[in-house]
Amino acid sequence: MEQPGGTGVQVTCAVRNRLYVDGVLAGTDLPLAELAAHRTDESALIWVDLLAPSVADLVALSPLIGGEVEVHPLALEGVLSGRQRPRLVRFRDHSLLHTRAVRFDAETDRLSGTDLSIFVMARALITVRRDDEFSLDPVLGDWDDNPDLLAYGVGFLLHAVLDNLVDGYFVAIDALDDQIQSLEDALLLGTGPKNAVQLRSFVLRKAVAHLGRTVLPMNEVFSALLRQGAHVLDGSLVPYYQDVYDHTLRATERIDGLRDTIESILATHLAMQGNSLNEIMKKLTAWAAIIAIPTGVTGYFGQNIPFPGYGEAAGFWFSAALLVGLGVGLWWNFKRRDWL
Repeated sequence: MEQPGGTGVQVTCAVRNRLYVDGVLAGTDLPLAELAAHRTDESALIWVDLLAPSVADLVALSPLIGGEVEVHPLALEGVLSGRQRPRLVRFRDHSLLHTRAVRFDAETDRLSGTDLSIFVMARALITVRRDDEFSLDPVLGDWDDNPDLLAYGVGFLLHAVLDNLVDGYFVAIDALDDQIQSLEDALLLGTGPKNAVQLRSFVLRKAVAHLGRTVLPMNEVFSALLRQGAHVLDGSLVPYYQDVYDHTLRATERIDGLRDTIESILATHLAMQGNSLNEIMKKLTAWAAIIAIPTGVTGYFGQNIPFPGYGEAAGFWFSAALLVGLGVGLWWNFKRRDWL
C-alpha cells in the first residue's frame, strides 16, 4: 500500500477506512490517496484504523492523519511508545485519546488487553490498535444503525468506539464476578486442594487490580470530554457521552465491590485456617495431658524407694488401675467439653 501523494512509501500494517460525505457512507477501504484528497472537504467525515503500525507506517500516513492539521510530535511519540495510562491529551487543534480494551480468560483467570490510541480531529477519527483482539465490527454496526447521528461528525464516531469499549469492561467484570462466586462456593464447601482458594484469590485479585487500573482513569477521560470546550463534542451529544460516563462510574463501583469480595474471601480463608489450627492445637494439648497421666504414674512407681505395694503384685495392679482410671477419666472430661 502506497503513501498518499504517490511517494511510493510502503505501508505494511493493515488499514481499514470509511468515508462519509454529507452524512452518507461514500466508500469503505478506499485508496489512501483518495481519502487524503477529502481531508480539506468540509462535508467529508473520515475514519481510518491502523492495526499495529510501525514507525515507518505512521510516518508514511502522517499526511493523511494530519492533512491540514499538524500532528504534534508528542502525539506520535505517545502512540509509538506503547502501554499508556488511559488519558485524553489535548493539542492545539486535535486531541489524542489513550485507552485500553480488556478481556478476561476464565480458564486461566488472566486479564489481558489491547492498547487503543485515537486521534480526534475536526473531520477525522484515526484509531490505532496494537492487535486485533478488540473487534471493530460492533462499532461499525453502531455507525450503520444510527445514520441520523452522523450529522454530529467525529463526536458520534468516537462515542460508538467508547461505548463498545465500556461494554467490554462489563463483559470482563461479569466474568470475574462469576469466578469470584465460584471461589466463594469452593471456600464454603471446602472443595479442591488445600491452598487452592488462597492461590486463586491472589490471581483474581491481580486481575481485578489490572482492570481497575484500566477503568478508573476512564472517569477522568469522560470528565475531560464533557468539559466545556472539548474538541469536536457537539452539545447534542452530551447526553450520549454522559450515559457512557455513567456506565463507567458503575463499572468502577462494581470493581470496588469485587475487590472487597476478594479481600473478604481471603480474610475468611485465613480465619478458617486459624480456627482449624486452634482445633488441632486443642486436640494435641488434650492428648498430651492424657499421656502425662501414665507418665506420672509410671514415674512415681518406678522410684527405687519402698512404697505401698512395693515388690508385690498388688502394687502392680494398683498402678495399672491408676493408669487406666485417670486416663479414661481425663479423656471423658475432654470429650464432654468437645476438646477431642
